[in-house]
Amino acid sequence: MRNFLSITLLCLALLWCQLDARLVRVRRIRRLVGQDERYAEITDYRVSPLDEQGIFKFAFKTSNGIDVQAAGSALETIGIFSYTSPEGVPIETRYIADELGFHVVGKHLPQPPPTPSYILRSLEYIRTHNADGSLKAHTL
Repeated sequence: MRNFLSITLLCLALLWCQLDARLVRVRRIRRLVGQDERYAEITDYRVSPLDEQGIFKFAFKTSNGIDVQAAGSALETIGIFSYTSPEGVPIETRYIADELGFHVVGKHLPQPPPTPSYILRSLEYIRTHNADGSLKAHTL
């Protein structure tokens, strides 16, 4: 009986910790988003029905400054969305979703470092030389 009570108390403590962590996350999000953000309304909404090629278009804006536009088909979609971050920075994101994946571009996104010059030189050497080190015929 004592083990059952210990296990029950342990389970209740773990459940309380999970609920408390969720409440902390919800409070943090509410603080970042703010009261006005939770009650944002759609102020402009445009949808074009599928045309004869199966192309769709839609766009909407909200009262808190979110602007979304997209167009495409079942195989490829392009779009753009913009908003202002909680820090007041304008954010604009453009994307293409196609058979090669989801490709996103935005100034706020991290950029890879430039390719080092020694790597570029190595790639050029590989492109212009055979495995034995001689110049390839088409590069002469």
